[in-house]
Amino acid sequence: MELNTFFNHDSDEQIVQKRSAEELNLWLSHINYILNESDRLAKIASNVIKNREFRDHFLELIIKNQSFLNELLSYKNSMVHYKECDDFECDLFYINKHENLREKYIKAIGNYRSHKDQFYSKMLS
Repeated sequence: MELNTFFNHDSDEQIVQKRSAEELNLWLSHINYILNESDRLAKIASNVIKNREFRDHFLELIIKNQSFLNELLSYKNSMVHYKECDDFECDLFYINKHENLREKYIKAIGNYRSHKDQFYSKMLS
């Protein structure tokens, strides 16, 4: 992932926008990874340990995280308008949207880790 460089002439708004874009790209990368790993874990649950319950949990996670990924991509596409903001209200809209997505991201990561931990615990018992 390429990090943006901040310059002395960048405004506070430009720095916030760059950092938000970097963070969003990181979230997209993580959710994509979770989707791929969930698919592999669902296949292991189904084909190797023959556990439908875990397979179904991972398939459900795939559906939820694909929906969240689409929401993140939609937000990324709207970031063009964020760069065109010329008043505080517009900036605040995007800042609040970003914070809302951050909360969803943290929940998605926590939920995934919990399912994965349960899966590994079951495999090792």
